[in-house]
Amino acid sequence: MRLRLLPVVVLAVLAACSTDATPDPTPVPTTFPRTGPDAAAALATSYLEAWAAADYASMYEALDPALREAYPLERFSDLHASFADMARVETLSATPGEPAVIGLPAEARPSEFPAPEPTPLPTPDASATPDPSATPLPTPGVPTDPTQLLDGPVPGLSVQVAVAVASERFGNMELARELTLVQGSDGWVLRWSPELLFPELGEAGTLRLDRDLGRRGRIIGAGEVVWAETRDDGLRVYPQEALGGQVIGYVSEVTAEDLESLASAGYRSGDVVGRSGLESGAEALLRGTPGWSLVAVAADGTESVLEQTEMVPGADIAITLRPPVQLAAQQALAPYAQGATAAVDPRTGDVWALASAPAFNPNAMTLGTTLAGDVLTPAGSAQVFNKAVLGAYPAGSSFKPFTLAAALHIGVVTPASTRACPSTWQYGSITFRNYLDHSLPGQVGLAEAMAFSCNTTYMPLSLEVFETSETALTDLLFEFGFGAATGIGYLVEETGIVPDDAWLATNGRGGYTAFEQIQLSIGQGAFLGTPLQLANAYAAIGNGGTLWQPRIVTTATLPDGTTVADVDPTVAADITVSPENLAYVTDTLQAVTTLSYGTGTAAFAGFGIPVAGKSGTAETGTPDPHAWFPAYAPADDPTISVATVLPNIALGTGGTDAAPLVRAVMAAHFAN
Repeated sequence: MRLRLLPVVVLAVLAACSTDATPDPTPVPTTFPRTGPDAAAALATSYLEAWAAADYASMYEALDPALREAYPLERFSDLHASFADMARVETLSATPGEPAVIGLPAEARPSEFPAPEPTPLPTPDASATPDPSATPLPTPGVPTDPTQLLDGPVPGLSVQVAVAVASERFGNMELARELTLVQGSDGWVLRWSPELLFPELGEAGTLRLDRDLGRRGRIIGAGEVVWAETRDDGLRVYPQEALGGQVIGYVSEVTAEDLESLASAGYRSGDVVGRSGLESGAEALLRGTPGWSLVAVAADGTESVLEQTEMVPGADIAITLRPPVQLAAQQALAPYAQGATAAVDPRTGDVWALASAPAFNPNAMTLGTTLAGDVLTPAGSAQVFNKAVLGAYPAGSSFKPFTLAAALHIGVVTPASTRACPSTWQYGSITFRNYLDHSLPGQVGLAEAMAFSCNTTYMPLSLEVFETSETALTDLLFEFGFGAATGIGYLVEETGIVPDDAWLATNGRGGYTAFEQIQLSIGQGAFLGTPLQLANAYAAIGNGGTLWQPRIVTTATLPDGTTVADVDPTVAADITVSPENLAYVTDTLQAVTTLSYGTGTAAFAGFGIPVAGKSGTAETGTPDPHAWFPAYAPADDPTISVATVLPNIALGTGGTDAAPLVRAVMAAHFAN
């Protein structure tokens, strides 16, 4: 803490006063028996400096010894420390005014001056008749009181002090205080009582900090769907049970370890805090701000509010999840041990579904039962973990549209270009293959190669891109939002990896080479992406080049209707690939679901709405690949973009396993 002290001007003591003035019951003395007021001013300065530095022991040294028995050091220090802690004092500064000489009433106090010689007393007359009402005479040489009554008026010094306190909890506080100093046996000492801190404390009061915490806000959706709320008994419940469980998250009571970091934010034992999902990410909005009252409690129990801040209740947050779409996504994943689906609106970036398998019912963590009373086993980390935003996986061939977009962007190919799709392709000593060594005869268009998922077309194409511009592909991936957080807000998310030259060098893998690009062209190598990233990037292809920042929270509103947060749709990037080239990429993706040999044709047969998508079967080094299918529909003007991944699916493929799940989610969207 800092201290600002104005220069102290010592006043000359007036030697006389007007004879016709009203007599002062305690006249101002004209002399000081020991040191003058300059020494008192120095003591006041050192006391205030010690207060600013929270050096309570040094402050205590200035106290009148006669008062220390009533106010031990521990009590003195605790009172000042309590104020600093309760108010969260950040800085304290004091500006003393000009000192004024005052006269204090005479008082009995431990003798500090040599006692006068006893006055001889007359010898009593033994023949006299005693008067029973007379006051007995003191015994010669024996004091009647162990204290010495000082002659009055006692000279003192008053210093007016302006104390400025900057506090985290109560803001700026301006305190006008008065230091009273008197002569002690060794010089000036401070007359102190708790009143000097706050007059309302009296001579023996204490401070108390009261907290007013409002009810935690609800999590609600369109149509007043309630996802989370606090009951009258204080328990947090989740009316939609396991629907959207990982997105909503859960709360639990703070632990002693939590309080080491949360106590400064006003948390106390018995409070709850969000542990996952929106309950954690939107904690500040949902919890609100406690109201605080600094209360002086006098010795007789009288209470006075010294400082106060208003409580701000928790806000209701509105979210974009659409229950029918979320439900369809979760039901589609239910047969699988693990999996994830993300669905977004390509027109705004609103997130409609974030599903993750295995499912998670947050009531397991707060109630231990469903709302109907069925017992729930506490969830493990695998259930709580939201793979739609936290699971990052190699994308496999679902990455090929970005390889094509880079080639179109730098002019390596045009929509009219053709390439071969042999069963194998040789690069140096390495032989790359198509799935089951399949091939297409002769020269084929890039749409046909996309539909058939020809590695042997898109790998050589990526090499052509690299030879023209080594960074064209990786630069474009960053534009599409890979390798960075999507910015969804209020949810923790994985950034994934774009293995460009900088990443490879940082991770001890040399630099970016043609071989790295060849692997990247089919979503292998070190590349990792989340379902939300893939759904959002595909949406940007389908809408003609607008990458939206995904939005899950739209507003936060206090119970009185005040909006405290308003999240508008936000464009994250404008893709530099031309709308015409992106439209051709859409054509190639629509071929995946329409051509007879398209890897997604069977899954979308009879769907009735044109779908643009791409299967991906990412190698994992085991017989169980990751099966992907990102897609959007309608292909020519999409209103939904979905990406599903089934990690480590035994002998699976994106077209046969993941694509049907995407269809189910789209069907729910178009049905509602």
